[in-house]
Amino acid sequence: MPEADITRKRSRSPSDSDQPKHKRANTGVSNDSHRSSHSSAVAGDVKMESRADDTAASTPDAKGPSDAAASGDGAESRGDSATASTAPGGTGSGSTPAANIHMRCLIVTQDASIIIGKGGSHVNEIREKSGARVMVSESIPGNPERILNVSGPLDAVSKAFGLIVRRINDEPFDKPSVPGSRAVTIKFMIPNSRMGSVIGKGGTKIKEIQDASGARLNASEGMLPGSTERLLSVSGVADAIHIATYYIGNILIEANERMPSSNHSTYRPTSQSRRPPYMGSSYVPGYAPAAAAAATAHNPYAGGPPSQLQTQQIYIPNDLVGCIIGKGGAKINEIRHMSASQIKIMEPGAVGVGMNGAPAPAGSEGERLVVITGQPANIQMAVQLLYSRLEQEKQKQLRQQTTHA
Repeated sequence: MPEADITRKRSRSPSDSDQPKHKRANTGVSNDSHRSSHSSAVAGDVKMESRADDTAASTPDAKGPSDAAASGDGAESRGDSATASTAPGGTGSGSTPAANIHMRCLIVTQDASIIIGKGGSHVNEIREKSGARVMVSESIPGNPERILNVSGPLDAVSKAFGLIVRRINDEPFDKPSVPGSRAVTIKFMIPNSRMGSVIGKGGTKIKEIQDASGARLNASEGMLPGSTERLLSVSGVADAIHIATYYIGNILIEANERMPSSNHSTYRPTSQSRRPPYMGSSYVPGYAPAAAAAATAHNPYAGGPPSQLQTQQIYIPNDLVGCIIGKGGAKINEIRHMSASQIKIMEPGAVGVGMNGAPAPAGSEGERLVVITGQPANIQMAVQLLYSRLEQEKQKQLRQQTTHA
């Protein structure tokens, strides 16, 4: 089978002018073992255009990995294949590289500290160089992991993950990965309803992404506790993670365009068991276009038209409502601004609305209904911020009780 060359739009790097051509990104694992598991795909050399001032990883162009790696599985004809211009195996003209996405992953606390840096210096640098919005959840006592949220245009998000790996490895931002670079594993949290699109029939999509990026992908079988998300582990060096993240994000964008996500429950780390919230989600009936525009106008990362606004309903303890609202509404307004979503704390005894308009399951005694409205990705961020705030307050109360005892 002849090798297929592909010209890719190159992410800018001060050192790229000296690097006109690169082969597939080094993964930090044996190439022989990788090729043997995917003998049906032949990855050709990759020609890359050089520009200045960006990371060393290549951002794929509209041809996708199926143009760089020929596969005999007929992936391009499957109904579940991503058809965006940048999707693996895609032939359509759907999503563009500027499409917005919110990607979440689990990271260990030690890596989180490295990513943040002293006084937030490292994370601010990643934000500045990538153009993505990067947030790390608060540390929860007793839990070794934290959630890393990255949102923005797809090319910025994928670039941010490449920079994150470089920061973890203490590597320069402006040089390509080299043989011997340490492979890092990023554990993306993917909605179960979307994992099939990423895997592809018989694992063909994962194989295509692996061949195009040089990263190794592995999808977990079970869902995370109290959520409808599964882990997609992506292992490789910075350039490989950058490229693989781009293709994964494009598939997710295409899948959401075909069928917007609903009734999706996100995972949140916790130090103790907690009653899972009611995660009913539905389109907002009778939502005024003017109000919808106002809800998304201040959010540069909001994706999709106002008609795709959804609601999600959760319950929080009555005695912790005050910490969510904050003095003069400062805390709740901060969460609204950061998540670009509408958050309404209902009166005691209020009951939510289910998927078919029927009353949703009532909260336990002493719980308050909270209704969140916005784009799906923004709702996910709002839920994470709310529960992070609740966990902080619970830990504060526990420390006070211990001190008084």
